[in-house]
Amino acid sequence: MSRNQTSSAFDERIAAFSGARIGVLGDLAADIYVSGGTDRVSREAPVLILRYERKWTVAGCAANTAANVRALGASVQLVGLVGEDEPGRALRREMADSGIGLEGLVASSQIETVAKTRFLAGGRNTARQQVLRIDHEPSEAPPEPLRIVLRKRLEQLDDRVDAWVVNDYGYRSIDEAMRDRLREIATRKPVVVDSRYDVLAFGGVTVVKPNEDEAIAATAATDGSMPHMQQAAGELIERLGVEAVLLTLGNQGMLLRQRESDPVLLPVEGTDEIVDLTGAGDTVAATFTVAVTSGASYRDAAYLANCAAGIAVMKEGAAIVRPGELRAALAARSNEGT
Repeated sequence: MSRNQTSSAFDERIAAFSGARIGVLGDLAADIYVSGGTDRVSREAPVLILRYERKWTVAGCAANTAANVRALGASVQLVGLVGEDEPGRALRREMADSGIGLEGLVASSQIETVAKTRFLAGGRNTARQQVLRIDHEPSEAPPEPLRIVLRKRLEQLDDRVDAWVVNDYGYRSIDEAMRDRLREIATRKPVVVDSRYDVLAFGGVTVVKPNEDEAIAATAATDGSMPHMQQAAGELIERLGVEAVLLTLGNQGMLLRQRESDPVLLPVEGTDEIVDLTGAGDTVAATFTVAVTSGASYRDAAYLANCAAGIAVMKEGAAIVRPGELRAALAARSNEGT
């Protein structure tokens, strides 16, 4: 497809996003931001004093994927665990305000909400930048009874969605019984998996979306060079029995490998002046799945996901991308070729 055809050719695809019904399953997190000004160093220790300005919470991990799905215009049902604590309550308010379906949410006092607190500091006339991050993470898997309830929520909502996105951030809410259920679902509809530490545990799903480091850890590839990434993608297809592998490769862009097809490299979209990589992988998974569910080929879906990622990294924090922004980016790319 030539550049001057890009924008108009994809407008119909983007318009179809509103008809997609997506389920998101995975580990949830409250991304908490604390912003303040700083103009002096403490007398007690060689540290900056942060003068508090404001605090806010946004959806993180699988909740960010769900927020991206909803922002693209699709309907979304979220299945995940959250604690009955202040970060959990703030996260639930944020998700409800975003229009995310929360019937699959399991809230329990037996667990604490995963929380990632980022402190942003800056001078009087400068932008706030991250200076410290504190993660509050579980030391063990959620209790088995909660994981059983989580699986039942997935089963109850399955008939109401056309595809599933799975975000496994390593907090062990997705166990082998859940993976078995996902394999069965994948025989009927797309199941796209983004697993940070254990992609090899998801054999039998439809598509996996590792990044460069995850692909190296899971295969015989020893570095992020393109020949090794092509090798890794092919190996993952054979070992997992998936239809496709979508590799996100940082400043190299993305690599799509389908069974019985040659690899397709998608160069980085946008500029190289990246503001924040937080949540970009969630944007990719969300956009790819919504596009496939709306009738796009894997190649076209990967192209749209790559464009969306180029928009997301230009924003601060775990960002969402809207259809209008995607259309504008595609139009700009088309104009470059005219």
